[in-house]
Amino acid sequence: MIKPLTSLRFFFAFCVFLSHLAYLKTDKRYEEIFNNIFSEGFLGVSFFFILSGFILSLNYREKFKNKSITLKKFYLARFARIYPLYFLTILAAIPGLYSTFEILLYNILLVQSYFPDQKYFFSYNAPSWSISDEIFFYALFPILISISYRFKMIFKILLAISFVSLVIILNNLLPEQKTHYWLYISPFTRIFDFILGILLFDVSLYLKKISLNFNRSAYTFLEIGALGILVLFFTFKNYFPISYRYSIYYWLPMCLIILMAGNSLFLEKKETFISKFLSGKWLVYLGEISFGFYLIHYLVITYTLKYNGFKGIHLEGMTLATVMFIITLITSIFAFETIEKPFNKKIKNLFS
Repeated sequence: MIKPLTSLRFFFAFCVFLSHLAYLKTDKRYEEIFNNIFSEGFLGVSFFFILSGFILSLNYREKFKNKSITLKKFYLARFARIYPLYFLTILAAIPGLYSTFEILLYNILLVQSYFPDQKYFFSYNAPSWSISDEIFFYALFPILISISYRFKMIFKILLAISFVSLVIILNNLLPEQKTHYWLYISPFTRIFDFILGILLFDVSLYLKKISLNFNRSAYTFLEIGALGILVLFFTFKNYFPISYRYSIYYWLPMCLIILMAGNSLFLEKKETFISKFLSGKWLVYLGEISFGFYLIHYLVITYTLKYNGFKGIHLEGMTLATVMFIITLITSIFAFETIEKPFNKKIKNLFS
């Protein structure tokens, strides 16, 4: 586990949570803050997709290279990690968000993001479209990682350039009404984020070779710079079309943040104050429960809005958002301790 990266997962899951507080748009007190800040929280998805490629490369690159892991063990580990809680959140969504059995089946099979129709990819627990994408990435990972360690860096650089070029072309060719699906939802284009994470791990291996030329102060400067670039991109976001922000706009800051937060891979015994802060016990724990937080928050928002005012108790504005956050946090902790951890272990033991 790279503790700073684990902690950052919670911060970006929280960004996604903020982006789903759309009810704030109807309140003039918070309309501006939602439209200018909270609504951009979808940028957290780019972080998760890139991080996924990076972490899987870290954990499995050498195992696949040395053939010390089978495809069965890899896919079982991925299934055990995400499916138990995912399945339960789909069941929890049925009472309030049921549509059709066909769409429910697509959600159970994790293929809802393959359909360019909102009634499919945003059905039931809407954020789970990204889990559908992740399953697609996992399926291709053994092939992608074998390509990664077989080809030279120049090929990988050209590959990254080709991805950027292709997404720019799609931004200019796609009709506006189709950009949301094809540039933000579709697993066939979001795979570029995942591959970028794999390539980023190759960059970290290169940095490991030259780490003797860097000291703690230099890495502190680079970490602050990475965060500063994200703030800069966020500040000037409105100067760029939403289609670019759905796709490649946040690639650079996300890559830099992941690279700097993961510097323990190549920065031995030179912990910076930022990495030390992000390695704090409670922040790391929040990162560990972030998967549950991500899957549960939309259901909490949906049901809280539906039953707000029950028995005369009516909340609004930031007070309501705070209550939603606390419920989501408590439920995520419960889910992590009673569902994620035990079921992960049980499934692995059952099929091992």
